Amino acid sequence: MKFYYGVQKGRHPGVYESWDACKKEVIGATGAIYKKFATREEAEAFVQSEGYGHAVSAASSHRTAPAAPRVPDQATAPLFHAVTDVTKEDILAELTDVTTEALAYVDGSFNLTSGIYGYGGVLLSRDGSLTPLTGHGRDDTLRTMRNVAGEIHGAMAAIEAAAAAGIHSITIFYDYMGIEMWANGQWKTNKEGTRAYKAFIDDQRVSMDIQFQKVAAHTGVRFNELVDQLAKQAVGLRV
Repeated sequence: MKFYYGVQKGRHPGVYESWDACKKEVIGATGAIYKKFATREEAEAFVQSEGYGHAVSAASSHRTAPAAPRVPDQATAPLFHAVTDVTKEDILAELTDVTTEALAYVDGSFNLTSGIYGYGGVLLSRDGSLTPLTGHGRDDTLRTMRNVAGEIHGAMAAIEAAAAAGIHSITIFYDYMGIEMWANGQWKTNKEGTRAYKAFIDDQRVSMDIQFQKVAAHTGVRFNELVDQLAKQAVGLRV
């Protein structure tokens, strides 16, 4: 089946007809926003919209998203030095302890001053590639969750990026238990954000094996520390 990739924010926003073309516009781009769609019309509508957000199903969403908030200037310079210092050997070594095709580290953050929540993440694949992931939002229904809103959007972004790359199994490394507990139905989904997250995971699990692995926060785990910094940067906090 042919898919279309809408790049709402990236080096060159527009609609692309392959993941190879799309990733050149979004990988390494600060706060890149992109989604995969089943039709060109949906992709074009997404690109032309002013909103930001993750839908339950990226290929069929018609949800109107909230306007993207302004992030302070210090968030505009990504941690390229930390990302580019990662070698192919580093990535493949990280994958030796998982059975899935790819793994991702994700983290969330919240800026009390601006009310912006955001996430940072990295997707590591068995071809030795690393895809950095960042994003932010200020939806009134989500920002009451503070950094947790960023945590769940980070997990969703990693899964969407994996799906767009044709990956069928992924292990999500996280330091906030809700990422796994809500996904697996072990915690009640009492808020709109957690209900949307659980529905998203259920939808993605139709075609993807999604596993989770807890990581202790702030213990010097290389990629976990990196995504923590990316998440802070995404909401305009100094790192």
